[in-house]
Amino acid sequence: MRGKVQIFVSTYNGEEYLARQLDSILEQTHTHFFVTIRDDGSSDKTIEVIQKYVSDFPDKIDAFYEKNIGVTASFFSLISRFTHSDTDYICFCDQDDVWMEDKLERGVRTLSEYSGDRPIMYVTPTLMVNEILQPLNSWPPVPQRGASFYNALIENIAVGATIMINRSAAEMITSNLPSPNKIVMHDWWVYLTVSAFGEIIYDHEPSIYYRQHQGNVVGGQNGFKDRLIKKWRNYMKHCQNKIYWDQAKEFERCWGEQLSQEYRQELMKFLLPNRGFLGRVRYSLTTRLYRQSMLDNLMLRLMMIKGDILK
Repeated sequence: MRGKVQIFVSTYNGEEYLARQLDSILEQTHTHFFVTIRDDGSSDKTIEVIQKYVSDFPDKIDAFYEKNIGVTASFFSLISRFTHSDTDYICFCDQDDVWMEDKLERGVRTLSEYSGDRPIMYVTPTLMVNEILQPLNSWPPVPQRGASFYNALIENIAVGATIMINRSAAEMITSNLPSPNKIVMHDWWVYLTVSAFGEIIYDHEPSIYYRQHQGNVVGGQNGFKDRLIKKWRNYMKHCQNKIYWDQAKEFERCWGEQLSQEYRQELMKFLLPNRGFLGRVRYSLTTRLYRQSMLDNLMLRLMMIKGDILK
């Protein structure tokens, strides 16, 4: 397997954990890769860490030091400006995790079995660990209802650092970039785009150690009450500015004309304005959109009826 993987890393004040992340990439069993780092205006010693690795591994790592534009815009800048002409596959990488040594090997092996003409995304869960890399639990849960466009419109199952896409997917994404302030995150946009025009391959085995620390805590609450409170707060955070609707509208702007009739009809139903209370109730009971868990689906429909997700 000689497919070249290009790994895009966006950094911002990540001096504490970045070296271990880069070490785990350099220790990969699949060695045909290149790391491209874009620093997003760090003010700590992140740039010093990066410069040392660029100096020590010039044939494997390059870096660009630019102004702060935010993580989503930074990753889109990387994939649109710095993809090499001979790159076969692309990965996104955070600055504070640790990759399992066979991460690239597994992704390349899987994607190499598919035709390169169609956009394909390979994705896995993570093994959540604490600050000293002691295992906590697998996250997010393996999707029980599967990946699809109907799921991607209102839920992201793809953690960015576990994603590998083929060149066809990368070219599609960069051919029509969204406005970063209209979408939730780059990884969700990749899932949404590939689910509409290509194929999602979900590997149930984790491929990275997802480090939990004060700056990125996403899990750890196991009781039903804790999960319910956390999910409610998460919904309310996104619903306050209609980010689900805005992202869907941005997707319609970018890709509405190219969608299949089936997907376009579903998208336009979701975006239908001014449907009123009874219309929202009817839509919540008949829509094909779904989230992976029963609790999430219940909350989704409540938010639809309240008008927090729909306009």
